[in-house]
Amino acid sequence: MSTGKENSQNSAQGDAAKDELAKRLGAVGLSAEYWLPKLHKQLGVTSTQALKHLRYEDYLKLECDVQHTWEKQALQELLKIDSKATMKQLQEQRLEMLKKRQEQAKSALKELKEMQEKGRSRHEEAVTKKEEELQGAMDIAPEYWAPAEKTLKEVIENVHRQLDLLEESVSQSENLPDKEVLRRASGGLALQGIYQTKKLAEMVEKREQLIDIPEGLELFGPEQGPLFEKKEFSSAEAESSFTRAMEKLGFSISVTAKGGFGAFSAETSSDYSSFSESEETHRSRSEHTYICTTKYSYLPLASCYFPKYQLRLSSAALQELKEIEDILSHTSESDKLNLLKSRGGSFFSRFGSHVNQGPLHLGGIFWWKVLKPHFRAQIENKCKQRFSCL
Repeated sequence: MSTGKENSQNSAQGDAAKDELAKRLGAVGLSAEYWLPKLHKQLGVTSTQALKHLRYEDYLKLECDVQHTWEKQALQELLKIDSKATMKQLQEQRLEMLKKRQEQAKSALKELKEMQEKGRSRHEEAVTKKEEELQGAMDIAPEYWAPAEKTLKEVIENVHRQLDLLEESVSQSENLPDKEVLRRASGGLALQGIYQTKKLAEMVEKREQLIDIPEGLELFGPEQGPLFEKKEFSSAEAESSFTRAMEKLGFSISVTAKGGFGAFSAETSSDYSSFSESEETHRSRSEHTYICTTKYSYLPLASCYFPKYQLRLSSAALQELKEIEDILSHTSESDKLNLLKSRGGSFFSRFGSHVNQGPLHLGGIFWWKVLKPHFRAQIENKCKQRFSCL
């Protein structure tokens, strides 16, 4: 009997806790029917008492389930989280950790250089261990480290370049206002328009500045972690197109499907498949072929987002539109459509048709490329086998 009473009491207490949590959700405008299961599944939360123990990292897990933008603010209010202060704190922690790893990498690189000056080779155990230490400090996976064919001197030169670029990026993030960092990053690439067409080559062309930096812009910590990838191409055109797409559009493509640029994924993938088809056609018509293996390391340092309501056209883009409007006002109705197509097309070609709202990531992409052009198709498999070991 007592066991039955205890179960009944526990059930009643559970219902009361659930009702209280539902009221707290309703108080900030969130649907209890939708969010109660999410809180329980994602974080194991079944009572209001548990809310006070949640941190920003827990909020990020819930953020993936929001149905409307305003729900982010409501969740932050529910968990009593100051997102700006927390993100700033996380960014500072990441930068501090990055600087610490930089110092470790510099120290290991210095020792490695001393070994190289003494005529030591990569095959020696002491050199291998020091390389592993350097590799760990730079957080590079073993499969993406310099291949065995590279000399110790080449390894040192490559790592030196990466550290210099990384140090410059970190220094800019610390010493420049956020707006200036964004303006200087890749020559203001984030502010340039993108011409969204069915051709990838047109999307990656350089455009003029389409928007101004939004007021109150703040840089936060990266939403993505470091990434190391390896790709293989069998035509120079496909390899060049991929490199240009990475440099122009970056890794943000993978996350902008949620933001203001959802059509990218479908169009880029169809473009790459068409490149593959053209490669096959080219190879079937020629006894010679081409192979390129590319490794790249992606290191995001900061991120930002452009709210739609804060987007403002650049003065040059606005002036161009005003001129088009003025010309149209003095054009006969029968000629307006053709004029609009002509001038509108010129505007898109100059400034682009869309802007990437984000999340935009600032950081660096470091490349390693090994290629062999103009070899006979009969030895293609042998070349691929050798390249796969790089």
